[in-house]
Amino acid sequence: MRVLFVATPLIGHAFPIVPLALHLRAAGHEVLLASGDEVATALRDLLPVDTVAAPMNVRVPLRALAFHPLAARSALIGSADPEVAARVFTAVNVRMAARVTALAERFSPGLIVHEPFAAVAAAAATRLQIPAVLHNIGLDHGDRISARLLERLRMPEVSDAAVLSIAPPSLVRVTGWPMRYTPFSTAGSPMPRWLSEPADRPRILVTRSTMLGDGPTPFLTAVVRAAPDVAAEFVIVRPDRGVERHRELPPNIRTVGWTVLGDALRTCTAMINHGGAGSVYAALNAGVPQLLTPDTGDRGWNATLVSRRGAGLAVPPRRITADHITRLITDPSLATAAREVAAEMAAMPGPETITQRLTELR
Repeated sequence: MRVLFVATPLIGHAFPIVPLALHLRAAGHEVLLASGDEVATALRDLLPVDTVAAPMNVRVPLRALAFHPLAARSALIGSADPEVAARVFTAVNVRMAARVTALAERFSPGLIVHEPFAAVAAAAATRLQIPAVLHNIGLDHGDRISARLLERLRMPEVSDAAVLSIAPPSLVRVTGWPMRYTPFSTAGSPMPRWLSEPADRPRILVTRSTMLGDGPTPFLTAVVRAAPDVAAEFVIVRPDRGVERHRELPPNIRTVGWTVLGDALRTCTAMINHGGAGSVYAALNAGVPQLLTPDTGDRGWNATLVSRRGAGLAVPPRRITADHITRLITDPSLATAAREVAAEMAAMPGPETITQRLTELR
């Protein structure tokens, strides 16, 4: 069977659907991923990738929300509102539509799998009279986002044959077939030996967004300020310019380049991150507590869910203190909840089960 995977041109949206694509390919199916140039460059040695979308940067949501103050406010607090998400990604889908349809007609797949923000893929599947499958990529309700996008694109009759959910139910119940989260990342810079070895004190991995460039990040500034008063080692992944401009960082802070989070987390006690789904899932999968900073998009929603489950703390970026970080590494209830969620995720059906169910869709 030929399977077309479709993602918007963002690493964070494409990478979560890659494990299933790789599994289908290993099982003998012909797979093609449609996304953007950045994704194609990152995956060219792993999967066939076709470019169907122009690059997307921070100006896209700014333009989409410029004259909609209520939607802009909802986006800024990270509410994961389907209406806001659809408004932001409508223009991206409009530009993708013709290319996705043309590619689908050339490739002639028997199935199309798409992430929620690439809803035009479902329309292409309907045109070809083949099933479409929605592959959730976060903790939000992707079916609602996709449906709202299709309404905005004036395609209300389109629907998916199945929905896949990687969300652990104890955090949030997302409609769909449950599927175990599978970590995926391209190889980063070689991990330093010291990071692969146990530390002599708690080690905290700190990571930030891949989308907003290298300008100063408020939560990194707060972490650097608090670090001297915390009995832990901090490892900042991809430090921003604000961190790099420090003449002398506190002695308990180290920095590394692009690193596979799952590998680095094996020797870490906890994680501090921006609340993006990729980082959140990496910590949940590793069974370590995390401190998240509620922010734009779905980040406020993610922070709320993790905090409510007891697997981490949600603290606004500029308000992070040494007390918050100390609690992160010393509160046993946070560590216990994080391990429980990791065990819950490990027990979810794997891609081999989902592959069999997908091949039965006709």
